[in-house]
Amino acid sequence: MILVLFVSMATVLLCASFIQDYMRMQLMPRLTHCQSMEAEQPFISVLIPVRNEARNIAHCLDGALNQQYPSYEVIVVDDHSTDATPAILAHYTTLDQRLRLVQCNQLPAGWTGKCHACQQAAMAAQGTWLLFLDADTIPQPALLSRLITYVQQQQLDMLSLFPFLELGSFWERLVMPPFIALIHAIFPFERLNAPDVRPDEVVANGQCILVRRSAYEYIGGHQAVSDEVLEDVRLAQSLRRAGFRTGAAEGHQDLRVRMYTSGHEVFEGLTKNAVAGYRSGGDRSFWAGMRQFVLAFGPFDLLFLGLVLLVFRGDVVAWAVVLHGIAALLVALSFWSWLLHTMYHVPRSYALLWPAGVLCYSIIALHSIWRVQSGRGVIWKGRTYVGKQ
Repeated sequence: MILVLFVSMATVLLCASFIQDYMRMQLMPRLTHCQSMEAEQPFISVLIPVRNEARNIAHCLDGALNQQYPSYEVIVVDDHSTDATPAILAHYTTLDQRLRLVQCNQLPAGWTGKCHACQQAAMAAQGTWLLFLDADTIPQPALLSRLITYVQQQQLDMLSLFPFLELGSFWERLVMPPFIALIHAIFPFERLNAPDVRPDEVVANGQCILVRRSAYEYIGGHQAVSDEVLEDVRLAQSLRRAGFRTGAAEGHQDLRVRMYTSGHEVFEGLTKNAVAGYRSGGDRSFWAGMRQFVLAFGPFDLLFLGLVLLVFRGDVVAWAVVLHGIAALLVALSFWSWLLHTMYHVPRSYALLWPAGVLCYSIIALHSIWRVQSGRGVIWKGRTYVGKQ
């Protein structure tokens, strides 16, 4: 009976955790919840750093130059691209006078490539608000209008948007949702816009950051985080530490992104971010990772234990453990199925592979830690980053 009691408690805790995750996701701020209003329309500088983005940059520029917002400019900083990116950019500069192209200077010591490019883009900007966009994003026509309306309604100095993440290949669908779920577990998304949110609780997504220029310049811009691989989170935390209001929201209808297209890109991209993400969350990162691991494998472990007992004992206790395992697994599969279908438009059948995705990301994270600790560094966009990650 002690075994049944233990299994019952484990089942209740697992199911309660899945319900808690579901409720937290319902509380996440969403850009769609902002009410339309006749808001002030300040001049916005859309800043896009690029390096070897021939595959993506045209879609990004098409969206950026097709905004319904009346007062903005687009500045692209080319960080020494060696593919067809420069030719594409040169073509677009002939199509729209709002687009300006800036050639990136040589990367100084102690700077990451993206921080250096973003800093140069900001120096060339004229807007009172700066919108940093990644080159693999696809802005929808109402993006600028809705961002400005939201920051004015919420009285924010910085807003980061989490776009709809397009997942095409098997490895994207397997690994990326558990990776995003880990971020949600580390940071309190349901209170990111709260006036009293602590700096260490703040998270941001570098794919889309809108920041008031005066606040950005007050902290020194990207120079304040010049050596950070996870520059987006550090920038937001620096702003919050300086007393500015920061926020974040889900913006699936207004921005889309496909970060990677293959298993190799997933592996390289997450290797770059794993150690930096772990350190940014402090102790919460470790406990959140452990929690995700338990939720991924706990229901299967309970069912496996019940089946083993059924083989060797075949009594009421064994059947009780089996039924508890089935109940926990049904709740887990229901949650993963809902999450994958609702958030990513991924087939519900991938819910069965969720534990495999968690395991794969864990391997990537361990590989990243090994590379950093061994002094080999992590590689991204043809550059090796060693040291503080």
